[in-house]
Amino acid sequence: MDDLYKEIILEHYQNPDHMGKIEGAIEAGEANMTCGDSLKIYAKVENGVIIDAKFEGGGCAISMAAVDMLLDNVIGKKLTEVKKMSGVEIEKMMGVELTPSRKKCAYLGLEVLKKLG
Repeated sequence: MDDLYKEIILEHYQNPDHMGKIEGAIEAGEANMTCGDSLKIYAKVENGVIIDAKFEGGGCAISMAAVDMLLDNVIGKKLTEVKKMSGVEIEKMMGVELTPSRKKCAYLGLEVLKKLG
């Protein structure tokens, strides 16, 4: 893994921009029992567009960094667009190639977002 991407992932893991809860938001959650990651995402949606999103949970650096980076990218997008996203987009966003077991971690945030609304 490229050092720059390692640094970016660690930064999002250690200092997430979107950690927290949004009162009155729609929410969904999921857990990855394989490695113990758990995640709940809160989103404010107006006219089908995600205007704010936060998450709570815990897990490995890959899962927590991936959800923080994902939320950076989906705020301002239509929920219908987000539901069409794939794991490939997560890997491109993270800038790393993931092993099959790490893909489950990285894709957890997207799975939860797809359950919203």
